[in-house]
Amino acid sequence: MVSPGTGDLGSFLNIAKGIWRWVDYIHIREKKLTLEEQMYWAQGLKTQGVPSDRIIMNGSDQLDQHASIGGVHWGQAVIHSYDKDELRTVDRLRVGISVHSLEEAKVAEKQGADYLFYGHVYASNSKPNCEPRGLSALAEVCSNVSIPVIAIGGIRPENIAAIRTAGARGAAVISTIWTTDKPELAAASLRQAITDSDKYAEPRR
Repeated sequence: MVSPGTGDLGSFLNIAKGIWRWVDYIHIREKKLTLEEQMYWAQGLKTQGVPSDRIIMNGSDQLDQHASIGGVHWGQAVIHSYDKDELRTVDRLRVGISVHSLEEAKVAEKQGADYLFYGHVYASNSKPNCEPRGLSALAEVCSNVSIPVIAIGGIRPENIAAIRTAGARGAAVISTIWTTDKPELAAASLRQAITDSDKYAEPRR
């Protein structure tokens, strides 16, 4: 789950408290907040029972500030500032990169990223004026990198099977959780869709 970028801490914590058991990670993506404010949000998640290693911070390149959480997530610009050895300076820190092409995906993998966000795959409220990249482009990226690719953009329970068939290891969601009055049900439905897709997937080689 990726936060909606509204800066509303109370709503964020209230929803996170109800859904964190259904999701693998909670991704704090609040671009208007300072690093200190984002770390305050992370602390708030911990008080709601969210394990530290399931909290991801977006944007900051100050690696030494993140030893108390699970990882950081960057755009293309930041990862070029580091080499593989530097990305391992903080124990347990996962590094994710948002990519929008196969070329960007290969660069991020070479630089030492642990996983990729690729999208937007479907039409998305977050990208209202941008053409979605689609399943074929997602499949191309997934088949040409060895690290996990997470699909983002317009992901709903009914298209989980399609993104998994394309090779995505998982899904990142924003509006599917934040625009419903039943976020726990939405999160549970997404988790069930992933579980169902795994039952019928061919064994990975």
